[in-house]
Amino acid sequence: MERHLGPAELVLEAVRDDPERESRRFKLSEKGEAWVEDHAEELLAPTTREEIADLAQQGYKEGTEAKESVQRYRKKLSRYKSQVEDVRDQLEHIRDHHDEYFNRVSSVEKESEDSRERSKEAKQGVKELRGAVEARATVESMESVSEDVSGLERRLSAGESKQDGLAREQAEAARTRALVGRLAKPAGYVAAGALVVYLIVLVAVLILAPGLLVSVLVGGATGGIVYARDIGVLP
Repeated sequence: MERHLGPAELVLEAVRDDPERESRRFKLSEKGEAWVEDHAEELLAPTTREEIADLAQQGYKEGTEAKESVQRYRKKLSRYKSQVEDVRDQLEHIRDHHDEYFNRVSSVEKESEDSRERSKEAKQGVKELRGAVEARATVESMESVSEDVSGLERRLSAGESKQDGLAREQAEAARTRALVGRLAKPAGYVAAGALVVYLIVLVAVLILAPGLLVSVLVGGATGGIVYARDIGVLP
C-alpha cells in the first residue's frame, strides 16, 4: 500500500480517532476512483456483495471439483503405481528365472537334435534291413526256383522213363501183332480146310442121319472157337 498505491496517490489513509487501538484504514482517492473506473473491465472485479457471493460460491465449487479431481488423480496414480510394482515384480521373476529358461531351451534344442540323429540312424537301419530282406528274398527265390527245376527234372525223368516203358510195350505189341499175323495166315488155310471137311460131314449127316445135325453143328462151333483161341484170334 505504502510502496505502490500511496506514492501513486491512488489511496488516502483515513483519520483514526484512536490511533493506538484502531488499525490503519485506507480509501480510494479521487484519482484512485477514476483509475478503477477506467480499468474496471480489465480488472473484472465485483462491485456488489451479490457478485462477490456468486464468485465465492463459484470458487468453492471449483475448489471442491479440483479437490475431487486431485483425489481421483491420486487413486489413478495409486493404481498405476501398483501396476508398475506388479510389472517390476514380473520383471524380477523373469530375470531370476532367465537362466533356468535358457537352460531349459538349450536342453530342448539338444533333445531335438538327438531326436533328429536317432531318426537318421533309424532310417539308415530300415534301409539296410530292407536291403537284407530283399537279398534274403532273392536267395530264397533262387532256392525255390532251384527246387522247382529239380522237381521238374525229376518229373521229366519219370516221364521219359514212362515213355521208354510205353515204347518198349508198343514195340512188344508190334512184335506180337506181327507174330499173330504170321501165324494167322497158315491158320487161315487150315481153318478153310477144316471148314470144307466140316461142310462135307454136315452134308453126309444131313443125308444119312438128320437127327445128329444139331450135335454136329454144336460140336463144330465149339471146336472152331477153341481153335481160334489157340491161335490167338479170339481172346
